[in-house]
Amino acid sequence: MNKVVEELKYLKYTLFHPFDAFYEIKWRGKGNIWLATVLILAYGIAMILNNQYTGFVVNSFPAYKINSIATFVLTVAPLLLFIVSNWSVSTLCNGKGKIKDLYMVIGYAICPMLLFQVATIAISNIIILEEASLLFAFNAVGMLWFYYLVFCGVTTVHEYTAKESVITLITTAVAAIVIIFISVLYFSLMEQVISFISTLGQEFIRRW
Repeated sequence: MNKVVEELKYLKYTLFHPFDAFYEIKWRGKGNIWLATVLILAYGIAMILNNQYTGFVVNSFPAYKINSIATFVLTVAPLLLFIVSNWSVSTLCNGKGKIKDLYMVIGYAICPMLLFQVATIAISNIIILEEASLLFAFNAVGMLWFYYLVFCGVTTVHEYTAKESVITLITTAVAAIVIIFISVLYFSLMEQVISFISTLGQEFIRRW
């Protein structure tokens, strides 16, 4: 129990002292990869709840179109894609961070978005239409906090300057697009190969 409390205290420390916290995560073994995983998964679940339980005043998503699995995947996958893309780019740009370090950065950085998202779901059910813009602004705070923590984390674990971090993050976005394109191309090609083999097999069976 004390271990859990200590980990949560360190999570709080990370939110308000990100440079120091991420330095300790990288060089002193602080943080907990399981907590980072729980936070990422919890954010995926929070987005499912967002589609289902956000107040009707701000929720225009049709209930019959809700797909929990798709929502979860589309929430978590971009985070994992960022980790892989940034690590790939950093290996070419003298980055010192390991893929585990980046995973910890994303896991801990997602906490503000998770907390603000949960709060948004609750608040959305008690506000009126005129107050909706305030709710969006409130949720944006969590998003900006997340971006700030990611920037601090990338800068710290890779030992970059602010300028190098900005360049790397832009390059990471490009790398992510390339990875998506190659993945789509690969799966499309595999689908065609499987379809060809299946057709060939059926033709062989009919002839023999």
